[in-house]
Amino acid sequence: MRSLKKLVVCIAVLFATAGQVQGGILFHFTESGGSVLMQSSGTFNTANLVSVPTSGWGNSGVETNTAPQSDIMGDTTMGAVNTAFGFNAGTDLSPWVGDMFTTSNFNWSSTGTTQFATYYFSGGLRTPGIAIAADDLSGNIWTPDVSWSKSGTFASLGLTEGLYTITDAVTSESISIQIGNQVATVPEPTTFAMFSIGACIAGFGGLRRRREA
Repeated sequence: MRSLKKLVVCIAVLFATAGQVQGGILFHFTESGGSVLMQSSGTFNTANLVSVPTSGWGNSGVETNTAPQSDIMGDTTMGAVNTAFGFNAGTDLSPWVGDMFTTSNFNWSSTGTTQFATYYFSGGLRTPGIAIAADDLSGNIWTPDVSWSKSGTFASLGLTEGLYTITDAVTSESISIQIGNQVATVPEPTTFAMFSIGACIAGFGGLRRRREA
């Protein structure tokens, strides 16, 4: 009976905290048949970041900037962005500063339902973050739905292969821009919770077997 109570408590705690587990989103560029494609994925909990002033964006594409400003990307084909979030103090923002994008290029063919921009202005500098449309939020959760295509190669479009991830120093919420095929996946909160619940049940079963032996 005591073990059963522990199992119930374990599952209850996991359900209570599932919504607090950090998430991550990925913008993934690949080359295919003479074109470069970009696909978005993942989920993002905006409650784990800091609300900041919204900066504008137009069109769809990428923009290179000189350090200490961030290289940025965005898409307002589906509408304007009107709410923005930045990373907590202490977060390493350097992955997006440098040569991620070596040239600016816009007018990518875009499909999807969401809009975004990966920056806001802080002290007059383009700083890593995420600007989105408030209507696209489900509670505090944002799920990107946008895909791009453009004729060319990584080299001709000024995209430097690599994985560029910024992970919040306080909450571990992350935004990744992947250029190339080696992709790091981030488990969604529900996946993590279900895995943990399975571990609780497996542990309870093992304990019962040991007691019955």
